[in-house]
Amino acid sequence: MVKLQWKRLVITGLAGGLMVNICEWMAHRVWLDADWREAFAALGKTPAGWTTFILANFLVGIVAVWGYRWLSGIYGTSFATSLRTAAAVWCIFWLIPIAALAPLDLLPNRLLLLTILVGTVDSGLATLFASWLYDGWKPSASLE
Repeated sequence: MVKLQWKRLVITGLAGGLMVNICEWMAHRVWLDADWREAFAALGKTPAGWTTFILANFLVGIVAVWGYRWLSGIYGTSFATSLRTAAAVWCIFWLIPIAALAPLDLLPNRLLLLTILVGTVDSGLATLFASWLYDGWKPSASLE
C-alpha cells in the first residue's frame, strides 16, 4: 500500500491543474474562441460561465496525482504509470463527457472532437508533470 502525503498531493495536483488551465485557456479562449462564440450564437446564447472550469481543472489535477499514487502501488512509480493515469484521466474527464454530447447535436462535432484532442494534450502533460513533481518517478519502496 502506497502511503499518501496529502499536502504534497494537493500542491502537486494544483500544479497539474494549473497546467490544465493554461492549456485549456490557450485552446478555448485563444485558438477556438470564435468557434465557441459561433456555436453558442447558433443556440441563441453567449458563452458564459467558463470560470467554473478553472476550479474543476484544479480538482482534475489533484485527482490525477491521487490516481497516479494509487496506480503506483500496482505498477510502481514510473513514466509508464503516469501515462496509464493520464489515459484514465482523459477518458473520465474528456472523452466520455464530451463524446456524450455528440448525439445531442447541440454543438458542432468538429468542436467536440477538438476539445477531446486538446484534453489529450493537457491531461497528458498535466499528469506527467504533476506525478513527476510528486516523486520524480523514483522506485517505489513498497515494490522493493
